[in-house]
Amino acid sequence: MRNIDGGFLAAPDQAALELREREVRKGKGALALTVIGGFVALIAGYDALVDFTPGSLVVTLIAAAVAVGGGVLTKQLMRNVRFRVHKPNAGLVGAAKLTGLLVAFFGIAALLGSIEAPGPLRIVLIAGGVGTIAYVRSLHDQRWVLFELDAVGVRIERTVVPWRDVTRLTTDPVGPGMTRLGAMPVNAEPLYVAVQDSELDPRLLTEAIGRFAPQGILLTGGQGPAT
Repeated sequence: MRNIDGGFLAAPDQAALELREREVRKGKGALALTVIGGFVALIAGYDALVDFTPGSLVVTLIAAAVAVGGGVLTKQLMRNVRFRVHKPNAGLVGAAKLTGLLVAFFGIAALLGSIEAPGPLRIVLIAGGVGTIAYVRSLHDQRWVLFELDAVGVRIERTVVPWRDVTRLTTDPVGPGMTRLGAMPVNAEPLYVAVQDSELDPRLLTEAIGRFAPQGILLTGGQGPAT
């Protein structure tokens, strides 16, 4: 096991890591499209705000559409790489963070435009905005993911267990609208996390176990094996 803030306590299988990397590469094209579209949208949006022209507005809208489309495609492709269950309203919180960053970005851009800031300072602003958005997104994923499966293993909140150390997975209702997901490691205490049923799709969970888990690892609950 390992904590995502520290090093591995038991390193995952190299073959599993290589498998995940191959799957991740399949989504990099869509992710690159998202990043490029977002970067162009920020630059064109900055120009439209500081020195408005119809052309800059059109470029901003097209680039924003490309970024959104790339984001949707990336999300679809990443389903083949991992299965995640988030805290409630994770999507809304993430959208609120992104909106706040964009408002701050364009507010600073308007200020720099009003004082006729030099070009290098504007470039620093754009690069800093892109970097900040990427960092906040990464931090958001770390803090708002409760349960994750991929080719390497199982993540329960901030603890990752390689598949070779997992004996079985569990699911049990623990209250109205709540389900407890768990992993049974070898020679270690069981790991559990409670998730809201609104955030959990049992069909996708079963499919993910069939896709990622080694043969023989079952999903069990109060009524015995579920898959």
